[in-house]
Amino acid sequence: MESIAKPISNLVVLASQRAWLFALALVIAFGSLNAAFGPLGSVFAELTGGELMLDFQNRLTVDDVFAQLPAYTENARQTYYAFSFVDFFFPFFAGLFQAAIAAFSLRHINRATYTWVTERNLWAVLMLATLFDWMENSFALAVVSSYPDELRTAAQLMIYAKYAKLSCTLMSMAIGFSLLAVAALKWLATTLGVIRPAASDSER
Repeated sequence: MESIAKPISNLVVLASQRAWLFALALVIAFGSLNAAFGPLGSVFAELTGGELMLDFQNRLTVDDVFAQLPAYTENARQTYYAFSFVDFFFPFFAGLFQAAIAAFSLRHINRATYTWVTERNLWAVLMLATLFDWMENSFALAVVSSYPDELRTAAQLMIYAKYAKLSCTLMSMAIGFSLLAVAALKWLATTLGVIRPAASDSER
């Protein structure tokens, strides 16, 4: 497990330290999001009579999934496959962006805590939403490509992965932006002379 977590955690730390990598993650994440929600989403809705892609529906049941699939024409399926390709990029770079915010903020709040988290490769935990998003995409592709055969187990696993993705996304966002708010308050207090900067601040 450490062999997987360590390079991911190291990448988060690097993104928090390198402005170009942080900016790249931001551009790719929101560029792919715009492509998914914009032209691909619009084309898909036109081809299916107004249906949303499965990924955009957060209250799906297995019956809902198979009630919608008859509207998936061949062109609609091809559009869905194109969307799925894009959607493998978005969760990774969006997760990296959010995790880097948390790492950057904690490094400026408390260096010792930041070091403790980094040494244990815990930044990878904030990328769990990416894993579940990829799982959701994979199960959704299996369901869509196999229809009219109904892979109901895959559809149920897709829904479970969706719920896990949403929970982990909320967790990483809450942690990241809470730490950012605390870091901003510390910076303001330091600037105003309310608190003195720690000796390790110069090392950042």
